[in-house]
Order: sequence, then C-alpha cells, then structure tokens
Amino acid sequence: MKLSEYYDKWIVTYKKNNVRPVTYRKYVMTSKSLKKLEPTCEITDFDRGTYQKLINRYAETHEHLTVMDFHRQIRASVLDALDEGIIGRDFTRRVQIGGKPKAKKIKKFLEEDEAKKFIADLNVNTKELNWDHFLLLLINTGLRYAEGLALTPNDFNFDDRKVDINKSYDYKTKIKANRFQPTKNPSSNRIISLDLKTAWILRPIIEKLDPTEPIFPYWYGGGHVIIYNSTINDIIARHCANAGVGRITVHGLRHTHASLLIAKKVSIQAVAKRLGHANTITTQSTYIHPLKTAMKEADERIESILVNM
Repeated sequence: MKLSEYYDKWIVTYKKNNVRPVTYRKYVMTSKSLKKLEPTCEITDFDRGTYQKLINRYAETHEHLTVMDFHRQIRASVLDALDEGIIGRDFTRRVQIGGKPKAKKIKKFLEEDEAKKFIADLNVNTKELNWDHFLLLLINTGLRYAEGLALTPNDFNFDDRKVDINKSYDYKTKIKANRFQPTKNPSSNRIISLDLKTAWILRPIIEKLDPTEPIFPYWYGGGHVIIYNSTINDIIARHCANAGVGRITVHGLRHTHASLLIAKKVSIQAVAKRLGHANTITTQSTYIHPLKTAMKEADERIESILVNM
C-alpha cells in the first residue's frame, strides 16, 4: 500500500461526514498533491529522509503555512498507521518545514475614511439587485461570506431592522441539497441589527423576491450555483481602485466592520456577539490593532479624569 492509498482510506474513515464539507475538501486536495509528489515505494518503505524530500518538493511551490497544513494532515494519518501496526516508525517526526516567502499582504481592513470612499463607489441606488448590494450588506453587518450568501428574504425583518443569521451557504458545490449548511459554530447563530440606510436600500428589492431562496445566488444563477471568492474579490478590487484605497478581500469587509465598531468605542463584548464569535478572546486576538488604539485613547481619558479629581 502506498502512502496516498492509506491516506485516502483514512480520510474517508475518520474525516468524511465528521468535518464540514469545506474542511473535507482540503483533505481531498492534500490527497491530490500527495499522489503527484510521493515516490513509488510503499508506505512501509518510507523513512524520514524520503518524507523530507516529499515535503521539500511541495514547499518549492507553496508558502510555509500551506506546507505546514499539508504536513499536519498527512502526519495525522501516519500516526494512526503507526497505532494500527501498519508501519513501524513515525517517519514524519522532526521534519523541517520550508516554503516560499510569504506573498505581500493584502490590506486587512479599511480605515473609516477609506471605507466611506469604498461605499460611495458602490452602485446601490438601483431597483435591480447586483453584487454591490451584497458588498454593502457585508461591510455594514460584518457577516461572513457564506453567511451573506445564505440569506433569504425570510431572514430579514425590515420593520424592526433585524437580520437572522441561522445558516451558511455551500458555495463550492453545485449539489442543491447541500446548498444550506450550519453556521461555523453555535454562537454564529444570531440576530443582528441592520442600519437604516442599508435597510432602506435593500427592502424594496428583497421583499419582491422568493422568500425561501438564497437572495444573491438565486439572482446570480437562477438556482444553486458555485460562486468563487475570486469573483467577488475582483469586484472589490475594482471598487478599491476607483476609490483610491488599498485593496482588500471579501473577508476584509468583515474586518473593516469590526474595526470601525471598536474604533467608535463599541464594547468588545457587543462586537464579539455581532460577529458570531464564541467569546471575546477570538475578537481581541483578531482585532488587536484597533483595540490598541482604543485602549490608548481610553488611558488618556482615564488620566484626564484622575487629574481633575
């Protein structure tokens, strides 16, 4: 049995139906890469040097963190093979993880003045739905990409200006039965407020749509369709260029939303709840930059209060 053959059996046994579909697809991608790179020898003939050469070849075309994920997934299967007595030693132990230099970072989020310029460039004052309405919704709610795609008209309460986030959208498969997936975690199921301007723009468009169909995928493809991140990222890049601001990704809209709230002194607990984080630790670690600025301003206010006592 080759290493890839054991790995394929392992992911079917231990990962399929036990992890989210999007996570399982990552294991499958690792399998495809492994088949291209592994030597012709059987798994029992692997030694540390053989495995190191495999990792080195993968590292020639991938960044360090990607190589690390590739190694971790393979090593997890190898350790089970060791427990089962299929191999006699852990040949993945103490392997050196290389990788290409990290690519230049895309801007993580927009500052307040940049966000205003970005929003001003969106074409949302129309009676027909378009992707700019989707971008406006994301930047003004902080929704995850898959959460935004999963929204149906039934999820909106425009009278109270509330949005019910209770599912995500599997945008990587055409299987209609799988289009709606659970949210990332239980705390991601939440009801958040919708600002007056966004509600005013979206209401007349959304209320005339099929109440149970996912709004943007249904408009885009007339049913369940694959919507690549790159499609939306290209639209965002165009708006960033028009607005004269640094380029961000679709996830950067979520970061922008959270960063602006923190900068405006919204409590970290409220921001965590709005984002669907299980606790404030995740929020604090993700948004350390705006938090440092907010804390500095808070320290200055505290000092001013104490001086005047």
